[in-house]
Amino acid sequence: MSRFIQKIKRGSLTTGVALLSAGLGNRIRSNEPRSLIKIGGKCLLDLQIEALSSMFSEPNILVGIGVESQKIIKRFTGRVRLIENQLYKTTGPFETLRLLVNSSTDDSLLIIHGDLYFNSNILDSADFSKSFIVSDTTGSILEREVGITSVNNKASILSYGLKDKWAQIAFLTGKELAILRNLCCRSNDDSKHLLTFEIINSIINKGGSFKVHKPDKTFIVEIDCMKDIKNENFNIK
Repeated sequence: MSRFIQKIKRGSLTTGVALLSAGLGNRIRSNEPRSLIKIGGKCLLDLQIEALSSMFSEPNILVGIGVESQKIIKRFTGRVRLIENQLYKTTGPFETLRLLVNSSTDDSLLIIHGDLYFNSNILDSADFSKSFIVSDTTGSILEREVGITSVNNKASILSYGLKDKWAQIAFLTGKELAILRNLCCRSNDDSKHLLTFEIINSIINKGGSFKVHKPDKTFIVEIDCMKDIKNENFNIK
């Protein structure tokens, strides 16, 4: 079940951005959704929109919301396209992603976890003609998070316990986006609980291919707990 909040004019854009922001952050002690957590006086979603607007001209941003959705609707209506996963308490990221994918007619899709702060150069030098996932080159993604196994700079599997960490950002186009759209059309009760990296693995298993993009001179932080925000090295410039 979903509820469409509003639409904005897409213009001629062919790349959509899907921010997965529906879930409840269990480890961050705040009464606010992560999207509204204040960092340097600005909401996380404000910072994400600013970074994305520097990367793309008039980006088509779709935000999957769930927890405390009315607060986000009140603040961001008209600025981005908000799509609510009303079943966020009983489903996983795939259900939110499914709603966003089915709401997008773009030729390519950039998927980003909603609890990430990143600067605008994270995709500098990325090859947007092919699908890719982003590797964490900063060492800021925690050891317990998902890592990447790659061969000849192509991802072979994403899993826990791997040294090279996935930065929780993926770009899909062509065959890979077609496979994702097909998965979204054939979703069932089991698939609704899939995590994002499991979806990428499914696409690889079905013949998809992802390059591994290793950004230079970038900054990325997963807002996992309040100390991430208070970290003295956290630079929002």
